[in-house]
Amino acid sequence: MNEPTRSKFADGWLGPDAIHRSLAAWRPTLSRAAPALAGDDGDGGPILLYRAFRDVLGDYPAYPSQAIGDCVGHGHGRGLDMLQCVEIALGADMGFRETSTEFIYAVSREVAGILGDRDGSYGSAAVAAMTTIGVASRVTPGCEGAYSGERAERWGREGVPPEVKARASGLRLGAAARITTWVELLAAMKNGYPVTVCSTRGFAAERDRQGFCAPEGVWGHCMLIAGVRSDRPGACILQSWGPDEPTGPTSLDQPSYSFWADKATIEDMLAQGDSWALSGAPRFVARTLPERWSYHRAA
Repeated sequence: MNEPTRSKFADGWLGPDAIHRSLAAWRPTLSRAAPALAGDDGDGGPILLYRAFRDVLGDYPAYPSQAIGDCVGHGHGRGLDMLQCVEIALGADMGFRETSTEFIYAVSREVAGILGDRDGSYGSAAVAAMTTIGVASRVTPGCEGAYSGERAERWGREGVPPEVKARASGLRLGAAARITTWVELLAAMKNGYPVTVCSTRGFAAERDRQGFCAPEGVWGHCMLIAGVRSDRPGACILQSWGPDEPTGPTSLDQPSYSFWADKATIEDMLAQGDSWALSGAPRFVARTLPERWSYHRAA
């Protein structure tokens, strides 16, 4: 029997285990944190949050490939980048600053108590760190410049320097809510809240004619959900392996570093209990998204 397909960074997500569960247990699901937002199982058109990148930045960010098993930093950093663009597009008076993924990765490992040689972390640890320690951008002193796998590895072993953490402490994630069901995912997407997803679900490396990748193999990986659709029920996932992975056709103007996954597969991933809606404010509230982020304006 052939070995299941595995990502080259297959152990970037370390759960599900006792550390993940202990960090996740005290945070509510979205249906508890904002019950008024959840309600239907999705009969409408697509919601394409990734369009916020183009609206605000002019194009999709040219993210580099992760260099070590720091996918938790990339998934949550890109989630914060998308959240910034959503809020700017909705009228927030703020400027965009690309998030330091190395900072998130390292402080998540500090919160989880796993600083040391082995790569990897937890989504639950990332949102705990982002709401308590803070977040940093690529212009924060000490975090300047492009992504560095060497810096992610060093900080993941030794911790973020105290002076850098002090500079980041003034900016924190407002709230995070656990996403465990398709209905909760739809509620997050419809109101402009990106969702990070950590799971052991692997995928084929090539998209089909509708932009979907089939489930295949086992990974311990963190990615970002940035859209949903109902014509073929599923969700769009942004990965961190470089600008043109996976290969194959795209649809609905999706980024070249994304793929769609079918609803049943997404539900299995969410059920592993380490997927998170991100909010810049302390509460999740109803928001009206631009019509151009739906199918009839995206084609």
